[in-house]
Amino acid sequence: MSTPALCILYVDDDENDVVLLQFASEAAGMKDCFRTVTSGPQAMEYLQGYGPFADRSRFPLPDILLLDLRMPRMNGFELLQWVRSQPHLLGTVTIFFTASAHPDDVVRACELGANAFVQKPSTQAELIRFLRSLKAFWGEFHELPSTRVRPVLAELPKPELTP
Repeated sequence: MSTPALCILYVDDDENDVVLLQFASEAAGMKDCFRTVTSGPQAMEYLQGYGPFADRSRFPLPDILLLDLRMPRMNGFELLQWVRSQPHLLGTVTIFFTASAHPDDVVRACELGANAFVQKPSTQAELIRFLRSLKAFWGEFHELPSTRVRPVLAELPKPELTP
């Protein structure tokens, strides 16, 4: 039984980082469903299927979001807050993939619901290894919710916790 392609959306305003990760995705065997955008607002358009991203056969909803932290107009934290407020993105794995390794950034990412925080590798070989590891764990072992389940989960009432 073959596993379906793992779709990744990489959000980063640094053109060099985008090109490096695109090359790494090809070497890691993930080129078919690896998409990139260069800003938080553009990521929102993609995730909502607006404008140039309306064709879901060309721009499928991602299973994984790789977010840069420091971007103009909308940083990664702001984008993550928005993502976590969208019912149709409930099961989307969100990973900060950034140059920062500041402990406060890691804590903030966790508070906002990030699934992981990864400091960008410094070599192409490490980038390829990272993507292969990502594909192995999130694509082969982790159970991703199907698109049919996401709306149902969003409709479930949240339990009330009493002290």
